[in-house]
Amino acid sequence: MLSTILLAVAQTTAPPPAALAEEIVVVGHHATDALAACLARKCPPAEDVEASLQASVEQFSAGRYAQARHVLLRSIARNRRHAADLPGPVSSLYATLATVAEHDGYPREWMYASRGNVQILRKYLGPSNPATLLEEMTLARDLLENGNVSSATGVLTKVQRLALDSGKTDLAAGATFRLAWLEMGLGNQKRAMRLMDEAMAIAGPANRAMNDLHAIFLARIALHKGDAGAIDALAARLRQSAVARPTLLSSQPVEDVQAPAGMMSNGVATGDIRLADVGYWIRPDGRTADAEILTTSGLGQWERAVLQQVRGRRYIPLEVPAGHPGIYRIDRFTIRSAFDFVTGSRIAQRAGRATTHVVDLTETEAMSAAQKRRVAEAVGTTSS
Repeated sequence: MLSTILLAVAQTTAPPPAALAEEIVVVGHHATDALAACLARKCPPAEDVEASLQASVEQFSAGRYAQARHVLLRSIARNRRHAADLPGPVSSLYATLATVAEHDGYPREWMYASRGNVQILRKYLGPSNPATLLEEMTLARDLLENGNVSSATGVLTKVQRLALDSGKTDLAAGATFRLAWLEMGLGNQKRAMRLMDEAMAIAGPANRAMNDLHAIFLARIALHKGDAGAIDALAARLRQSAVARPTLLSSQPVEDVQAPAGMMSNGVATGDIRLADVGYWIRPDGRTADAEILTTSGLGQWERAVLQQVRGRRYIPLEVPAGHPGIYRIDRFTIRSAFDFVTGSRIAQRAGRATTHVVDLTETEAMSAAQKRRVAEAVGTTSS
């Protein structure tokens, strides 16, 4: 439940033919080669950091998670001493490492990187800087994903206080809204409602974004109480620009298709990473359509569950002219167990049940070819 709520919160605030199933598309090495050339000529730190970020995204998109992590860790080792001059770029190394480590199944490294990102911004931009406060909220999400509810609550409460003290009401309202959503996910509905009212008061009655979030919040509570038409009613009166990040109204977690504990000794629960890139349209009415697996590696029995999750999403309807095809998006799904030390071994290995992790790949260069092809096809069909 919390994972679904976190996905909703994250999305509300702020070419060649598709590959065949069971085949991972190998993304080129352009950015990786550019990084090697940069290091060979002893390029300045700013260029080093940018080249490292580009190479890590290229490798991550290609499913080479271990290589992406190594690129980022080495770049951090080379460039963290330049954080005073490059706070934003160096913090981005940590932020990107947090995403890669999450998907690769290294929870300690994930949290190390998430905290490192925020620590650099606190030190060199200041604790009340908007960039710092935004990344603090990302840290809260990561803490919550790792089961540390009290620390996540503490971080969001701090962000709320710092934002209020420095006059950043939008950020204060955003932090309060996240606190409300967190409490709703924990089943504390009365406290969640009080926090939601507080977020509305901070934002002010003219804040359209917070009014929309408030409506989504109430609809989710109604849905939880059994009002199956709550989301339809909400979608009928909300609209958003097609150029803004799509706002998720509702979704379900990916169905767990694993065998009961103890019945799988060398399968997905303790085996290799399974991943897939899923392309889909968000139609003008906010429903998804034409969800398809673009690339996959070992997805197996999870394919149906992943596609079902995407097909069941509802977004705020789009303000577009008649005949507009909607928005094409691409999400990376990673299904993996975390690395941990198993009793009797000093070597970390994947253990425990697999969890699902999703990140938007739409804006990455590696995914742009597939996206452009689908959009071109849709526009051609609409205009003909």
